[in-house]
Amino acid sequence: MKKSIVKTAKTKDEAINLALKEINKNIDEVDVEVIEEESSGFLGLIGQKNAVVRVSYEEDIKEGIDSLMKEIEEDSKKELEEEFNLEKLSEKIEEENSFEIDDKEDDDSKEDLDIEEINEPFDQDIEELLDETEDNGQKEDEVSLYYKAKDLLEEILNEMHFEDIKVIGNLEDNIIKLDAKIDPKDTGIVIGKNGRTLDAIETVIRKIIKARSNKVKLNIDINNYKKRRDEKIVMLADKACKKVLKTRKSWNLKYMNSYERRLAHEQISKYDKLDSHSEGEEPKRFVVVDYKLD
Repeated sequence: MKKSIVKTAKTKDEAINLALKEINKNIDEVDVEVIEEESSGFLGLIGQKNAVVRVSYEEDIKEGIDSLMKEIEEDSKKELEEEFNLEKLSEKIEEENSFEIDDKEDDDSKEDLDIEEINEPFDQDIEELLDETEDNGQKEDEVSLYYKAKDLLEEILNEMHFEDIKVIGNLEDNIIKLDAKIDPKDTGIVIGKNGRTLDAIETVIRKIIKARSNKVKLNIDINNYKKRRDEKIVMLADKACKKVLKTRKSWNLKYMNSYERRLAHEQISKYDKLDSHSEGEEPKRFVVVDYKLD
């Protein structure tokens, strides 16, 4: 991924050396553009100007993902705080009846995602946050963007030294869907803790193809990880719904992030006799399934 920095110094060579030191590159690894030449001015006293240079370089894929993941962590904290405050305010405004919550939970209520099989899901709100900062640019053809994204995903996975990579996908309306098939034993590595590596890879590609300015959406999956994660959340919500219909007592789901909670709320809304709301504080926020009183 192409990056650049701008440096100012008394001379052009000093400015270039400052840039090379900061990015830890050699002169033959970068492109140098002199934005403004230095000037000693009149008699070396009046009108002196420093040199300004722009040094461009190809950032290593892994370094780019690591730095982007740090940005994601910082931005997501702010986003979660804002989301929680808005959701809490909304819940205060709504008049909700008080229901008894069954404190006695059986093993089924504690059922969680199998961490050995798949990692915890990423927070979808991060995507929306980063979309807002995406640069505007000239629009490209959606088919071209699809193949560009597909090639980038293959390149990143190759750079991460995975073997037997196969990327399949399709273009539905303005949504680019890609699913990478790799050795199952490497699934956890490419997904990363809490899905952060997969999230970062998707974000890098989305920013490169300028998804927002080109009005396309990008969805990247690895070995059907996201599909299985979503199915697991829906299954847990559905099981809780059946318990509440049988006992007519409220039931708590496990702690979930905002994306998981949305999936759970959507599934619960399919039952006419049930309602749902969220309780707790991040990161221990959860969905409560309620039985509607007549």
